[in-house]
Amino acid sequence: KILNSERGAFIVSIIIVLFWTLITIIPLSIVVFGSLKSARELALNPIGLPQVWQWGQYKKAFIDAHLLRALGNSALLTVTSLFFLVIFGASASYPLARRTKWAPYSYFFLSGIMVPFQLAMLPLYRLMTKLNLINTHVGVIFIYIAVSLPMTIFLYTGFVKGISSDLEDAAKVDGATQFRMFWQIIFPLLRPATSTVIIMNSISLWNDFFIVLLFLGKREYRTLQLAMYSFIQQYSTRWGLVFAAVVLSMIPMIIVFMILQKQFIKGLSAGAVKG
Repeated sequence: KILNSERGAFIVSIIIVLFWTLITIIPLSIVVFGSLKSARELALNPIGLPQVWQWGQYKKAFIDAHLLRALGNSALLTVTSLFFLVIFGASASYPLARRTKWAPYSYFFLSGIMVPFQLAMLPLYRLMTKLNLINTHVGVIFIYIAVSLPMTIFLYTGFVKGISSDLEDAAKVDGATQFRMFWQIIFPLLRPATSTVIIMNSISLWNDFFIVLLFLGKREYRTLQLAMYSFIQQYSTRWGLVFAAVVLSMIPMIIVFMILQKQFIKGLSAGAVKG
């Protein structure tokens, strides 16, 4: 009976994995193959392989939407925001984990995560207007940091609490300051957490559409998401160019994940053990 139940659970898990794989692969295949089809072929055969591979659509999408400039804008916003998120998030998590009872404070950070951005949209827009930060990269970076910092601190604090304080006690005996203890001893041990923070935040910031649409109106400040949106017109949509731009926009995130994959998996495993 135990073997039969285990076999049944295994079969069910395989079915769920296959179903989830299909849900993931089918839209991805439509995007990848659709980027290499003409508009007529895409309408007649959206899922199958292209009969004539339209590689020129990538070049056309790159030129028509000024994707190189949009790529630079997206990279500037994402990388700068990630840098400050790692610095601020790690720095804030250390005293929260070591000098306070974390449980009451965790609710404040969870509330910051759960509050929809739309509730703060209008007052935030008025504030940014008064500060002359509309249509500036600095303004969007401030917003990205404010929106992403609660989750970043929440993740870092859980990892810091899992690190033994014996290393810090030994460093205190050697006369190390709190600043030196954190950056030279604790922070290097947070590499899995940092990889998790970078991957999770980079995906959300890189793919952000709403904030940049609201606060970056100038053409020269367009990010990749706004550049792709330029192919969607009032009476027609050039889906082949949209799909080509989507494929190009996925490449940087795939590279980031491949570089940080091992540390990211370690971070998820450590988080699961702590949970």
